[in-house]
Amino acid sequence: MHIFSTPLLVALGILVLLAVAASLIRLLGRQQTAKSVAGAYEAVPALLTPAERSFFGVLQQAVASDYQIFAKVRLADIVRPVRNPSRSGWQSAFNRITGKHVDFVLCDSSRLGVIAVIELDDRTHERFERGVRDGLVDSALADARIPVLRVSARQSYSPTQIREQVESLFRSHERVTHNVA
Repeated sequence: MHIFSTPLLVALGILVLLAVAASLIRLLGRQQTAKSVAGAYEAVPALLTPAERSFFGVLQQAVASDYQIFAKVRLADIVRPVRNPSRSGWQSAFNRITGKHVDFVLCDSSRLGVIAVIELDDRTHERFERGVRDGLVDSALADARIPVLRVSARQSYSPTQIREQVESLFRSHERVTHNVA
């Protein structure tokens, strides 16, 4: 008679194997949880790059008395796809903007409505793929009638010049808006 010929011994062997498998799964699960708790994310040292921080300080000097300034705003938080009979068409349009952000947003102080976007363009904006991204962002903002000011990254900025550029943007946007309406 063979040792595993009796059904009771077979059932006992299966139970032992299941218990060992369950213990291994539990042990591996604890190790994965410990790994994910211990190091899946880390803090970013600063919200803005040094170039963005420098420009932000000048932008505050230039326009903070008139506008609220927000930095690194997700594009999908300031524009959205128009209603579309096709749910997949709307979702596709939303997916194109959801992972993008803009550098600075100017809002009116009373209701925090978006009135302009300012993009700080460094050398990375000269790359092809960045140009494609900038084109998408500019197109989405144009569709939503939100003016965009693109400022080339430099060593230093003049608050007066930045204020003049913002005012000029608003003047040219008013002309376009009045011509369209």
